[in-house]
Amino acid sequence: MFFSKPTEYAIRAMIYLSLHTSESKKLGLKQIASDLGFPEHYLGKILQELSKRNLIQSAKGPHGGFYMEEKDMEISLLSLIDALEGLQFFNTCGLGLHECNEEKPCPIHKEYQIIKGNYYRLLSQKTIRSMRDDIENEIAFMSFGKQGG
Repeated sequence: MFFSKPTEYAIRAMIYLSLHTSESKKLGLKQIASDLGFPEHYLGKILQELSKRNLIQSAKGPHGGFYMEEKDMEISLLSLIDALEGLQFFNTCGLGLHECNEEKPCPIHKEYQIIKGNYYRLLSQKTIRSMRDDIENEIAFMSFGKQGG
């Protein structure tokens, strides 16, 4: 896709947490990593970052773990991506030119602006809740597990 590997993992982990956790049902890192088929140490860093940025919740102790609250479900993909890697993609030229703008457009500038605009709208509109709901209603599919999540 267009995301870095940590952002892909974060998106998939948040969807997983939205489906399987609540304030009264927390999951530990080991179980989440196993269920998603992600390296535990790597996922741990990602989940810690998400928790630090208040995008997911965590609790310590014997009944601790990671979970999502209702407010976390409203996070858009755009907000999540911005928090983790920024939105530089929307300020770049499709051909990688430094001097590409409306006054001096590259050969694909106009078309690329349309693509970026559509992509921006998609990421703005898709929330963790909407993706979870699509999976629960079998409108979309996302496997969890070591065979290709």
